[in-house]
Amino acid sequence: MLCKVCNTRLGPNNRHCPNCGQDAPAEAAFSRTSPPAPLPKAELSTARDETAADVVELDEVSGERKPLPKKSKAPAKKPAPERSDKLAAQSAPKKPAAQPPAPSGGAPLFAPDPAGLRALLTESPHILEPGLEVYRDDSGKPVGASYVSGVGEIDLLARDDSGELVVVMISEKGQGEELIGEVLQRVGWVRKHVGGGEAQVRGIVLCEEAPEGLSYAASAVAGTVSFKTYRVALTFEDLDL
Repeated sequence: MLCKVCNTRLGPNNRHCPNCGQDAPAEAAFSRTSPPAPLPKAELSTARDETAADVVELDEVSGERKPLPKKSKAPAKKPAPERSDKLAAQSAPKKPAAQPPAPSGGAPLFAPDPAGLRALLTESPHILEPGLEVYRDDSGKPVGASYVSGVGEIDLLARDDSGELVVVMISEKGQGEELIGEVLQRVGWVRKHVGGGEAQVRGIVLCEEAPEGLSYAASAVAGTVSFKTYRVALTFEDLDL
């Protein structure tokens, strides 16, 4: 019931208004009214702020607010750095150099340096070719080792068992097709100045390994210049003491 003067709500046992003190002995002084209508519920916005730290939504059953799970963003993978062709070539495994086959006796092989090979051929030219001897001058003196010609030094000038002059050249490491021209110059000079222009002269080139791009040039002079490689075998013998 409400007071008609100040509209204050009165209980069933109140005969005076606690607000304005109005005496209302008569029941007609008060009137029953229906309870006030509930206030309308505020509509929740469906928009969500993705940048907010805590996001909530309304539970459909209980009406309670519960936090939404946070979205975790996976870190972007960084692309692997590209390696340059030069670096890839350096990091690539290198193939071991092919080794010459060991002799049947199992003795190790090694290649001497050009100076050591030149000294070995001067002392024992027959190990290069049976019957080969160091060239001698008219007095019989051996002068063929490191023979000086008008077109450059000859490592060994020799004669074979048939009397033919042989120009022996030892290839330096890194030489290519230019080696053919050097040998032919020396062969031509020896034929003209040593053999009198009529003697047969041939060349032998000793190479530790075949120079690149030499095969075609070598085939063109196959009748005049031959090519050989060299290895020295190390053996051991007991001493008779």
